[in-house]
Amino acid sequence: MEINPISKLRNLDLSKYPIDEIKSIMKEFGRFGVVVMTLHEGKTIIRARPNEPNETFKDISELSYKPAKFNTTYQRASTPNNTMFYGCVVPENIAEGELDNARVTAIFEASKLYRQEIESGEEKITFSRWVVTKDIPLIAIVYHKDFINSSSHTNELHTAYQTFLKNNPNDIVNSNSVTEYLASEFAKKETPHDYDYLISAMFAEVALGQGFAGVYYPSVRAEGKGFNVAIHPDFVNNNMKAIVSGECSLYKKSKHIVLDNDTITEIEDGKTEFVMQPITDPQFHSGRDICNKILNGEIKV
Repeated sequence: MEINPISKLRNLDLSKYPIDEIKSIMKEFGRFGVVVMTLHEGKTIIRARPNEPNETFKDISELSYKPAKFNTTYQRASTPNNTMFYGCVVPENIAEGELDNARVTAIFEASKLYRQEIESGEEKITFSRWVVTKDIPLIAIVYHKDFINSSSHTNELHTAYQTFLKNNPNDIVNSNSVTEYLASEFAKKETPHDYDYLISAMFAEVALGQGFAGVYYPSVRAEGKGFNVAIHPDFVNNNMKAIVSGECSLYKKSKHIVLDNDTITEIEDGKTEFVMQPITDPQFHSGRDICNKILNGEIKV
């Protein structure tokens, strides 16, 4: 009895890093449909990077993708061979009341303090805003059953995908099998080892080989209500530019957090270096004391 490629992948011992086997098995997927999500000119992408103590970034390269020489592990959509730019976006035309702030999704994804099981603390995070200057084509991974109804956007994309399959009936069974499996890999919550990302990371590499810039997928840490992109450096360098960056302080107490704006800088077109400027306007910067009073319930907001 012939074993299908999905079963073969499920049966692999990922701790042995069977890279060649994964590549070989993925070639057995055959023909299957995908949803293409294109980020058009003018689209905004938010990226967050936690600062080390007393660290301040001064160059665009520090805000962008991880340099290849430091990219030594597998992540959700990148391999040691292909470093990627990770960022967060807000879909067009989302429903009222849905998550409409990419910076919130970025906190869920990037903040170490937010994810840690500790009572209280403080963390510095640098955000950067990037704008798309030329179209960026991505494969959208939007088929996971737990996320279809998390957002009107995922529901819309999933409905469009199913309509496409109905018009291509010969591809329905294989397409659903492959895409649902890949979605489950991109939606993994428990990932204590980098090899837990092998399948999703290797598929992102497949997408690059087909001419796509990367992948587009719901944020696991935002329970599918926010959206992430992983974009190859070539497209970052040629199809995007950083326009604004700023440092924020994240204050945590129990399960509550407050985010305060500390510094900001506009990044001049064609420049790579910048200097953060303190934010002094109390409308935009509260300070540590006030933030802690908010967390302690002494100030209502």
